[in-house]
Amino acid sequence: MSINNILYIMLVLVFTIITFGAYVRLSDAGLGCPDWPGCYGILLGVPETASEITEAEQLFKGSQVDIGKAWKEMIHRYLAGIFGLVILAFVYIIYKYDYKNLKKISMFTGLLVLLQAFLGLLTVSEQLQPLIVSLHLVGGLSIFSLIWLIFIKHKSYIFSNHVFLNINLDFKYFKYARNIVYVSLLFLVIQIILGGWTSTNYAALACTDLPKCQGVLVPELNLKEAFTLWRGVGQNFEYGVLDSVSRTTIHFVHRLWAVITVLAIISLLLYTLIACGRKFKMIAFGVLGILIVQVGLGVTNILANLPLYVAVAHNGVAALLLLGLLTMYFMTVRMSNKET
Repeated sequence: MSINNILYIMLVLVFTIITFGAYVRLSDAGLGCPDWPGCYGILLGVPETASEITEAEQLFKGSQVDIGKAWKEMIHRYLAGIFGLVILAFVYIIYKYDYKNLKKISMFTGLLVLLQAFLGLLTVSEQLQPLIVSLHLVGGLSIFSLIWLIFIKHKSYIFSNHVFLNINLDFKYFKYARNIVYVSLLFLVIQIILGGWTSTNYAALACTDLPKCQGVLVPELNLKEAFTLWRGVGQNFEYGVLDSVSRTTIHFVHRLWAVITVLAIISLLLYTLIACGRKFKMIAFGVLGILIVQVGLGVTNILANLPLYVAVAHNGVAALLLLGLLTMYFMTVRMSNKET
């Protein structure tokens, strides 16, 4: 199998794992299996017969087997396991055939996958501790981003082609574009982290009106309590442990930063229309389309009380938006380096 095919498989697999992981989390199946890597001691499958369920509930005191949730959790783990084998094969091929420009980033990605697996273990053992679940989310998006960077680096002849970029003809200030992309990317990463924090603290429905929040423009806030990162061990965080004010604070900050992030990305796109070549503008228009969809999904989540599949799509489109900005940043950095 060629390296190109493996890259395509990895991109599809990771995107599937990210969106299915969001589905698991948003359907409250994160603790569908109270142990790891198996499910109630079963490595392949879940307890389904009456005797298996009775034995599982006796073995794991305080747990109640939900077959549907258990299968959701295990499917997510199986997908992650398949991806682990694929990334292992990929790193082996990179080193065997001596792809010098891909060795470091591929090895780093492989190590990050191991860390991600450990975070998956901690997610269960620490009973959905918000910090760990948020790190698990960020880890998945980081792996997705790294594989995309490997892909465009491997295909760099496409992205560095003068005809494709058309930068030297009318993009005189692409270094400025690089800086704007960097700021937009930074804002988006912060927004994604805030989105993960909102989800893991069950704060998505703290405000169900727009543009106000609970009937006022600025609700009562408690930043200290809302953004306390570690809340100790030994408690179950499923369905959240924060009070209403703290959840409202998290939701409000996520909403406010979304406005800032959208404005930053729009400023980038406006600059692109003014200063960049036609082909680069096509990428920018693609990012604009993804941004519009993402904003629409966010608004729908609020006004429609967080429909499951809309919320899952909100996670998936955020990942695509991240890749769009990463592509623009890669292209501007590459052209900047060529000019210097």
